[in-house]
Amino acid sequence: MTFISIIIPFNSAQRYLRDCLDSISEEKLDDAEIILISNGIDEPLDEFLEDYEDLNIKRIDFKDNIGVARARNIGIENAQGEYVYFIDCDDYVDKDSLNKLIQAAKSTKADFVNGERITTPYIRSRFNEELEKPHAVPHKKGDLSDMEYSLLLLARDKTNKHEFMSCLHALIKKDKISDIRFDETQRYFTDYYFMIDVLENIESFYGVEGAWYAKRHRDDPVNLTSLSQELKDEKFVLYFDQYFKVKDILAKKQAKKFKILSKHITIALYKYYYYRYSLLFLNNKKEGIRTVYFDKMCEISKDFDELVNWKSKREVKALQSKDIVKYEKLLRFRYGYVQTKKIMKKPSKLNLWFYKEVYNKKPTQDNKIIFISFGGKYYSDSPKYLYEYLYNNYGDKFEYVWVINDPTVEIPGNPKKVKRCSREYYKEVAQSKYWVTNGRHPGRLRKKEDQVIVSTWHGTPLKRLGLDIGDIYTEDPRIKESYIKNGEEWDYLISPNRYTTNILKSCFAYPRDILESGYPRNDILYNATDSQVNQIKENLNIPTDKKIILYAPTWRDDEFYDTGSIKFTLKLELDKLKEAISDEYIVLVRTHYFISNNLDLTPYEGFAFDVSSYNDIAELYLISDMLITDYSSVFFDFANLKRPILYYTYDLDKYEGMLRGFYIDIHEEVPGPLLFTTEEVIDSIKNIDEINDKYKEKYDKFYETYCNVDDGNASKRIVEAVWKDNL
Repeated sequence: MTFISIIIPFNSAQRYLRDCLDSISEEKLDDAEIILISNGIDEPLDEFLEDYEDLNIKRIDFKDNIGVARARNIGIENAQGEYVYFIDCDDYVDKDSLNKLIQAAKSTKADFVNGERITTPYIRSRFNEELEKPHAVPHKKGDLSDMEYSLLLLARDKTNKHEFMSCLHALIKKDKISDIRFDETQRYFTDYYFMIDVLENIESFYGVEGAWYAKRHRDDPVNLTSLSQELKDEKFVLYFDQYFKVKDILAKKQAKKFKILSKHITIALYKYYYYRYSLLFLNNKKEGIRTVYFDKMCEISKDFDELVNWKSKREVKALQSKDIVKYEKLLRFRYGYVQTKKIMKKPSKLNLWFYKEVYNKKPTQDNKIIFISFGGKYYSDSPKYLYEYLYNNYGDKFEYVWVINDPTVEIPGNPKKVKRCSREYYKEVAQSKYWVTNGRHPGRLRKKEDQVIVSTWHGTPLKRLGLDIGDIYTEDPRIKESYIKNGEEWDYLISPNRYTTNILKSCFAYPRDILESGYPRNDILYNATDSQVNQIKENLNIPTDKKIILYAPTWRDDEFYDTGSIKFTLKLELDKLKEAISDEYIVLVRTHYFISNNLDLTPYEGFAFDVSSYNDIAELYLISDMLITDYSSVFFDFANLKRPILYYTYDLDKYEGMLRGFYIDIHEEVPGPLLFTTEEVIDSIKNIDEINDKYKEKYDKFYETYCNVDDGNASKRIVEAVWKDNL
């Protein structure tokens, strides 16, 4: 006999469904069936499901998207198990979690057995032992057979998501829901009414600690939108309406368990009001927040009397009386007090307060441009060359500001220098009409309507970026949200070729035309003189009688400290390299700007030089005879020089398969050999002429595809497009 019927509605994203099915497969269930309701999908499933022949999967296919409620109802109607279990196709269960529920159901015979749900807003990896697994606050200890506590498990707000209850991650006896169905007229919040009917029918509960269910908050709300993300602004009104309907239903129930549930639902709403809505009210000028949503919240606040404390009592009374003026004053006092406490603990927050409350409320200056490269670490990259073109050709027409953390850095033209996050920095950000940046700007900055952001980005993408990455593996994977927000706010986004244009449109969900002008940072590769090259070598204090190899590896997404700082371990064996080629070559080691630890190259003095802190990598390209890299986009720029490139890809299988993945076929398209040991690198260096001959045709094709726009005039094209009305 089938003990459990697992019901999975599916309508998008096989990469999510794979996590879901993988997690079920790992449970090794021998008395389970999976009812997969595929509806309205364009992607074929036959080949995909061949990987899951160990699972007892029953497919029910629909040409059109029939909705979650209908799909779940069809699952119930076709279920043969003693218990029914619902899981969403983009969620998954932790190891042994389903088995724990099943064991509890078999031993207790309870009508309803549920585990613990955690919302994982940014999934790194599903149970990858090398990476930290998402955590949640565990349930409080108590008598798990107690009805009141089991109800609390259903209704408690674990992640401030203000959810009432869910059918997910619970074994429900099939005979208890034989006459219960989800409301197919509702597209959203379909769990609520279903669960109220379930609670009325069941007589026994059991809650299992340590049985985890990961509720995924999809990391690509543009291309793979979930129902909750689809709602956006409508969510507030619909959610409030559901609250009133559920409260009305519960009020008509006489059983003690419904009164308890009603209380916990109100508590969840109060938390939402106190921590979320009040802040939205202050910071969001959208009409609905202060009209429709405000009216709804005023009505809901009538249920808050038993929950208020001295901090919120006056606010709630102002809400109940719909006194919006008084309510706003009380909120400003509350958050002002909170902000003051934060500033007292961390004075640097005072600078941000001045930016938001003082500087950003003043007019911008139409001729002021602020530049920043790599978070203020360097005077470099495309912002540097845009600045120098503007200054050399249009001088006094503009006022220039550079964000540079080291004030001793020499910048031609003597622009104003400000340190990132200083009081002066925020003042200049607020005053500048134009921002020129080569990365994502912080979310704490609030772009005004008349400000213009020019993003040069910082490389031709090899590794997948932003929304194009699947499950993300960094220590702080909330980075995806910044891609979406930045894409919306950038007025100009720069690309060096059509390949990059298409990627940037996708990974940022960029809503405007991209300026395919070439990268300003590559202008020097076409315009530099011999004297400039010699001066760079002299500034670096390196030997001039030997050839130069630039080793520029990228960072790995899975190498980080607990604080989120990126670490780096040098895998190229410099001792072997020194012994083999030091008579003819020296090596410049340039790590990614993310890297937080310093290299110790003391044992290789005179042969290997750490140039990681050198401001401008384009100048390092100029003086280098050869490049060794791995998955860094530096080789796209270096290829403009048509000099040899070697790829030291010692961890290619892991990087390509588990971490980012690539946009191009690295095995076929790159203009140099893939090398996996230091010995192979040495052999290629010694036989570089043969390597050049072997890869000449591939190099020419690569150059035509990725370097065909750059010609030394990218800065000119961008300036004439962005500042045409100022010249």
